[in-house]
Amino acid sequence: MTFCCDNPYQTICKNKDLSVLKSLIDLAGLKSTVAGLKNSTFFAPTNRGLENYPAGLIKYLTDVANRDLLRSVLLYHITGEGAFTTQELQASKVLKMKDNRTTTIYRALYYNFVPVVQDKIQQNINVVEGNIATRCNNYIQKIGGLLLPEQIYYPQVLNPRFESGEF
Repeated sequence: MTFCCDNPYQTICKNKDLSVLKSLIDLAGLKSTVAGLKNSTFFAPTNRGLENYPAGLIKYLTDVANRDLLRSVLLYHITGEGAFTTQELQASKVLKMKDNRTTTIYRALYYNFVPVVQDKIQQNINVVEGNIATRCNNYIQKIGGLLLPEQIYYPQVLNPRFESGEF
């Protein structure tokens, strides 16, 4: 377990492998929300985990017209009820998130009982580094992907006429 006296936002800022997440938090206007967390767990997607998604998804989420969706996606990464270590993330545990949705924890039996978070679209994402304790009883659990609270349809391709491409 890593202990830190910084708030969750400061901890994210100091982690090079969370630099894309920091940019997304800033873009979504959630800096003060993340800095002021108390008794929460932040499932923080790493830069490498975010690289696994098509560039179009991140571009879509960061578009000015989609800031509310970006906020919703980021709030879906933060528990609204309690700070949990990886040991407390037991199989079938249902977590209520800051956006009032729920997500479920599974345990990956094949790899040293690593917690796996399952989002609403049945995507399983491993905790790749856990138990970073921050000020005000918070934990950051680094995860290998982006949790999605819903299926997000976005244009894969835009042609020069700005007609919708594939969805």
